[in-house]
Amino acid sequence: MADLTIYTLSFLSLIITILLLIVFSYLFREKQLFYREKIFQQLILIAIFVVGLIFIIFTLPLDIDTKNLLITLLGIVSGAAIAFSSSTFISNAMAGIMLRLIKPFRIGDYIKINDTFGRVTEINFLHTQIQSQERDLVTIPNIALVSHPLKTIRTSGTIISTELSLGYNVPRKKIEKNLLLAAEKAKLENPFVHITELGDFSIKYKVGGLQKDVGSLITSSSDFKKYVVDALHGDSIEIVSPTFMNQRQIQENNLFIPLAEEESTYEADIQKSVLEKTTEQIIFDRAIEAENLDKIKNTMESIHDRNKAMEEKVKTILDGNRKQRLMMEIDALREEEENLKHGVEDLKKLPDFTADIEDQEKDKIIKTIESTMAQSNELEKKQNRLLQRIETAHIREGKMN
Repeated sequence: MADLTIYTLSFLSLIITILLLIVFSYLFREKQLFYREKIFQQLILIAIFVVGLIFIIFTLPLDIDTKNLLITLLGIVSGAAIAFSSSTFISNAMAGIMLRLIKPFRIGDYIKINDTFGRVTEINFLHTQIQSQERDLVTIPNIALVSHPLKTIRTSGTIISTELSLGYNVPRKKIEKNLLLAAEKAKLENPFVHITELGDFSIKYKVGGLQKDVGSLITSSSDFKKYVVDALHGDSIEIVSPTFMNQRQIQENNLFIPLAEEESTYEADIQKSVLEKTTEQIIFDRAIEAENLDKIKNTMESIHDRNKAMEEKVKTILDGNRKQRLMMEIDALREEEENLKHGVEDLKKLPDFTADIEDQEKDKIIKTIESTMAQSNELEKKQNRLLQRIETAHIREGKMN
């Protein structure tokens, strides 16, 4: 029995280490601590394990030379592991820090690097994940994002354009008029038509404009090209090259454009057949939900700060009755804020939607996120209306004084 007592401290160190690993694993899983930064979870667990192992070695009933030998051996093994993976690990880690400092993109943004194009779903310490146009998830090492030219499509809008070659026999002004009509129908702002090349047989035109809604970028770009084709064919302008050759016997004045279609219910039929979700919602489902989660988080922080700021402003209002009414409305907003917090807590308990889960479970997660997003947007609107009333009250009192 006396022999076992010398191992008491070692057993305690082992038990404490195991308990800490269990507790932190539970917090990471259930409380979603660092749920966007899996590397932080792993580093914390590794640190607990290493520190616990060192304590266990020091509390073992061994002579000091043996303990030093074990610690040295542990250091050699750890150093070898770090050295083996240091070049990739450290370079990606430093690139991750750089991306956080310069913030070239956010979750939900469209980015393009080399031939890879998609929307950002995750920004991690060592890598960034995007969802491609094929709906696949692509993992890009952070070092690649800082060492290669990176294109980020701004949320404020981007230019969409298309190029086509038309013959010299068609008047330029006639072409420009129809191309601008197509851009107008596509609801592009500040449309333009440029001549980019004067070829031997044709003129190359570029038409485009500013697309404000980047969320529907793919659909809008496709629709724009459809409008270009319809506008040119509608004005009897053929888009085939002047060097076009067809072996059929044709009349000299034949134009290679579709025959005029009768007015039909085609557009209405198309609208009826459109799915409830847009093309972008189907392709970039995970990117959109990741963006919504990020917006909910940022909105929650701003709602709390704005409620506090509004309360401070109301305290300076001289009219007691008006002050009391406004304070009651702020209290009501605080209650809604608390309810929204509970909704956010429920989101944290749901499985990670970026993991491989059943479609039914995924739909449940998406609906919960959309519901919470709608609540946060509505609460933000109420805040804006109340803030406007508070500002009006201050202006009125200023005029009276």
